[in-house]
Amino acid sequence: MKTKIFYIIAALFFAIGFVACNDGDGDADYGFGYIYMPQATISGGLNNNYYVPSGSGEYTYNFKVDLTTNKVKVILGVLRSGDIGNSAYSVDIVSRTDTTNQIIVSGAISNALILPASLYSLPNSVSVSGSESGTSFYMEIPIDALKMDQYTDKNLVMTVGLANPTAFQLSPKNTSTVVIINVNSLRTKIEEAQAEV
Repeated sequence: MKTKIFYIIAALFFAIGFVACNDGDGDADYGFGYIYMPQATISGGLNNNYYVPSGSGEYTYNFKVDLTTNKVKVILGVLRSGDIGNSAYSVDIVSRTDTTNQIIVSGAISNALILPASLYSLPNSVSVSGSESGTSFYMEIPIDALKMDQYTDKNLVMTVGLANPTAFQLSPKNTSTVVIINVNSLRTKIEEAQAEV
């Protein structure tokens, strides 16, 4: 009889320990579910400027040269903060022309021109699956447009932003990225890519 009681008590302790291990605080959601653009944080909080190209090394490229479609694809993205679990969302992608005009008028960026709407394309929205916290998307620009004489020595500027999330909230900041395309530098990268073919 004592042996049976011992086994019953041991089984109860095992069951309680098993449940406690599976439902601990380490499995709980944490953080705030804010949606933002990681490219807006590149400067470490100084501004939302995102220079293209960003560096000279292969691993610092923030664009792709797609010779199949004859376009440059500037890499952008959305990200959700916190560990919220399995929660999908989508968000609209918008061009903030008014913000871009203010930047150019202020003279904060030298040799700046607004990137004409006819020279680039963006998706209307992006969707993030429940198993991910973020995803990438592209601003696409025809290579031939970047070779036009009027853009030589210029920085082409367009502010890309987020709007209307289907879940969570937009972050209080870092929801817009000022894309600054250094035309001369990007032309050099395009020529290097074309020479490798």
